Amino acid sequence: MKSDEGYKLPVISNAEPAPARRQWRSIQERNADPALADKAKDEFPPGAGVFSAIDRRGFLQLLGGTAAIAGAAACWRPPEENIYPYTRAPENIPGVPQHYASTVTFRGFGQGVVVESYDGRPIKIEGNELHPGTRGTTSVFEQAQLYKLYDPNRARQLRHKNRPQAWRQFLAEVNALMQRHAQDGGAKLRFLVQPTTSPTVASLRAQVRARFPNAKFYAWQPVSEENARLGAAAAFGQPVDTHYDLKNATIIFSLDSDFLTWDPDRLKLTRQFADRRVPEAEGGMNRLYVAEANLTVTGMNADHRLRVKPSQVQEVARALAAALAGAGLTDLGQFGGGTSLDEKAKKFIQAAAQDLAAHRGRSLVLAGLRQPPAVHALAHAINAALGNMGQTVSYAAAVTPEIDDGIASIKRLADELKGGQIDTLVIDAWNPAFNAPADLDFAALLKSVPNTLYWHYYVDETANACNWLAPAAHELESWGDARSFDGTASLVQPLIAPLFNGIPLVSFWAAFTPMAEKSAYELVREFWQGRGVDDATWRKYLAEGIIPNTAEAPITPTLDMAGVSRALQAATPASEGLELNIIPDYRIYDGSFGNIAWLQELPDPVTKVTWENVAQVSPATAKKLGVEAVEHGTVSWVKLTVRDRTVEAPVYVAPGHADDVITVSLGHGRKDTEEALASRHGFDAYALRFTDAPWFQGGLKLEDTGRPYELAITQDHWTMEGVTGEPRDMALMTTLGGLEQFKEVEIRRNRSTLRPDEVMQEPYKYEAGAVNGGDATLQPTGYKWGMGIDLSRCIACNACVIACQAENNIPIVGKDQVIRAREMHWIMIDRYFIGELDEPEVAPQPRTCQHCETAPCEYVCPVNATVHSDEGLNDMVYNRCVGTRYCSNNCPYKVRRFNYLHWNYGKTATEKMMMNPEVTVRARGVMEKCTYCVQRIERVRIQTRIEGRPIKDGDIVTACQQACPAQAITFGNLNDTNSKVAKAHADERRYDLLYDLGTRPRTGYLTRIKNPNPVLASATQTPAHGAEHH
Repeated sequence: MKSDEGYKLPVISNAEPAPARRQWRSIQERNADPALADKAKDEFPPGAGVFSAIDRRGFLQLLGGTAAIAGAAACWRPPEENIYPYTRAPENIPGVPQHYASTVTFRGFGQGVVVESYDGRPIKIEGNELHPGTRGTTSVFEQAQLYKLYDPNRARQLRHKNRPQAWRQFLAEVNALMQRHAQDGGAKLRFLVQPTTSPTVASLRAQVRARFPNAKFYAWQPVSEENARLGAAAAFGQPVDTHYDLKNATIIFSLDSDFLTWDPDRLKLTRQFADRRVPEAEGGMNRLYVAEANLTVTGMNADHRLRVKPSQVQEVARALAAALAGAGLTDLGQFGGGTSLDEKAKKFIQAAAQDLAAHRGRSLVLAGLRQPPAVHALAHAINAALGNMGQTVSYAAAVTPEIDDGIASIKRLADELKGGQIDTLVIDAWNPAFNAPADLDFAALLKSVPNTLYWHYYVDETANACNWLAPAAHELESWGDARSFDGTASLVQPLIAPLFNGIPLVSFWAAFTPMAEKSAYELVREFWQGRGVDDATWRKYLAEGIIPNTAEAPITPTLDMAGVSRALQAATPASEGLELNIIPDYRIYDGSFGNIAWLQELPDPVTKVTWENVAQVSPATAKKLGVEAVEHGTVSWVKLTVRDRTVEAPVYVAPGHADDVITVSLGHGRKDTEEALASRHGFDAYALRFTDAPWFQGGLKLEDTGRPYELAITQDHWTMEGVTGEPRDMALMTTLGGLEQFKEVEIRRNRSTLRPDEVMQEPYKYEAGAVNGGDATLQPTGYKWGMGIDLSRCIACNACVIACQAENNIPIVGKDQVIRAREMHWIMIDRYFIGELDEPEVAPQPRTCQHCETAPCEYVCPVNATVHSDEGLNDMVYNRCVGTRYCSNNCPYKVRRFNYLHWNYGKTATEKMMMNPEVTVRARGVMEKCTYCVQRIERVRIQTRIEGRPIKDGDIVTACQQACPAQAITFGNLNDTNSKVAKAHADERRYDLLYDLGTRPRTGYLTRIKNPNPVLASATQTPAHGAEHH
């Protein structure tokens, strides 16, 4: 504010001083590394002014991230059959987007989605609110399906021995081949299939079985439910699917189960879990115990976490059974064990057992997909003893016909291949030449088969080992169907004709039946017509996206205690020495998403690594092995050897990791593939996977090569610490018992309380009609847009990051540029640690533009490129921006992103089709940042003006808010006191980030609340920090 003495700087002394820092994002930050502190004070991020010597044009052509929006509308072709919109009949007005219900699959299960189509081009995927599996939300994998649709590296033509071939010629040759096999009933015909929940595909496969009674079907996927179903078979005598209900679970115990990420019902479970993570939750807050080796997304959200080797989880389960027997559940006494665990683990288990026993019927024990069948069987026995069956856990028949889809299945096929018993092998399972266990040498076995037919999206390792490649049509190009994990069927309808001559999965399977000449639409329509679905009902199902009353009915299996005992007796004991721990990758899953640039550049939610995988190791083990004990930047390059297999990998020292364990993730390090991105990054962890030890094993040896290696890690990028000039906690966190005290001290201190005359810049003068706000500044009387982020709900899943990228045409920059802190994400999820290296607590915090009421960026821009709107948005006028970067320098939240290079240069026509035409694509030299999805605000404003009504709460949903499965984000009009966002801002847990700078942000955070057991409360959960418990 201007005065006679000139401009006055913020009077920080009038605000309560910030408390001493407890949180840290990296090991260097925890150790107060001077070099890191110097970087935090830099005007611009490290390396920002240094240009790379590489040929960026060639690199960016290879990279394939995003593109200038298109004039490529003429490149698309609509599907030939009638498709039906999600809401109302389209008016076919150019420039008006339409929405269609469809289905994409993940891990074989249908995920109901609503796809936005703009002039015939699908440009955005959202969850279908009517679908029980998604309930209107998505994960990074559903969002990434859009990129896969337009991926220019997809296989473009059907080929035989590397020669192009027409579809009709393919049908003729396949028919002749099948006629020959029909003579002996298919005695030398084999099928290796991806497990599917598609009723139409299952019906076609059944017809193939009937036509070739002597043929054999094998199922394979590298990450499967095999252990879970074998465990259920041991416990109940049948391989049922296990369904969890977290809305009724007050006490949860995870046995290496990362259920928030990998459970088939992960989106539903995330919503249910988050609903019970807030103080006002119906039924009270839940409490989560986790036993695991590497820190997972579920582990980050635990109230108590026990570090153990993966092979020790079985001992934890047995010790839990013994402790529960001591608490009165005597039937579990026969399963007791865990005597090899240390005293800390025993105390953890004893406290958890008492908690579980006190909440019978309201508790839950989950076993992870990587754990052997014995752990799953014991988990079923514990849940039964606790009275949880029918309350927090239920069972139903498996919805995938191929229940044997794991190691045993592909091993039997390999044995047949070695015996030379196969003449023709048909494959629609993803890339077994790459992802089959290393000891099978499956790629070499494939080449010994005279006739091999492969259906897939890419020319990959398996395609190069097969005679035939049928290019797959994407699900947004296909007719089809799928079932969710609970059995609910939904339809797949295409929004665009195949871009690369792709073949739908139903058409591929029809090629082996007498229905080969029928279209995919006819195949799907006839299947459902045969089940009583008339034309009117068909149109209704297409419009809504689901087929009601198709879920599997719950069953009540009988527990076989003897079966559980037999499973435990057959289990392998915990290993000695250094143990290898293999996990799915948080970004590319099993590798099938490896060519998706969005996901390659997405920071891992735990490690913050981009573009590759690492070998995670605990600080103590790193010290013992003599490898470089740092967490980012230049790290040690090591050799990992198991049995006779060796891979080389960079080491990542991971806080919270179990000792004497090395964790590696699957899917990276591809070599013989035309997937440009998948083939250039990381190392191949599949090379260390064996049929008898697919997930973890002992006997690992680590050798430091002495060579340094530079990782692209974002954890220390764009730090706010240099702005504040002092260490401080950013993500506020307390316990349920200490919340009231925390409100009085910490939260009250962290709300903006500075007067207008105590800040440097003048508040924005709103036009006529503005009113005097409670803080003596002018506020708009109409719409006052704001956001609320509940840190108690946020699980750090990254769905918001990818949803924002897809919605706002955010470009990909590549590993070399990420190292230079030039990544362009508008949302970053900071991951803060609290406590000791070995046993830290974790507090994630999404950070994006705060849309400050008195924004420091606005008054330093010399060309007025960043301005305040009449509704309080901090707008960017891209055409004015000359790239001084003053705004980024003056932004205390460090959320602005500068286009150092022309990231969109040289993109293909299909990549251009992916872009959202409502969002300007930024050029080199332009600053950008979160806009609160202003295009969605304006779209709703236009529609409500047409309808002659005001904008209501819930009309505007930002991209990040819509995707969030935890419902952690609210958005709306702060002037509407009944709106969800206004209630969030009025919540006593709300605080402002960097409150003492007087920026008065429009985004408010709700303090993260944990619910620890007083018996196990850590040093960071003591009463001084609010650790009392209700």
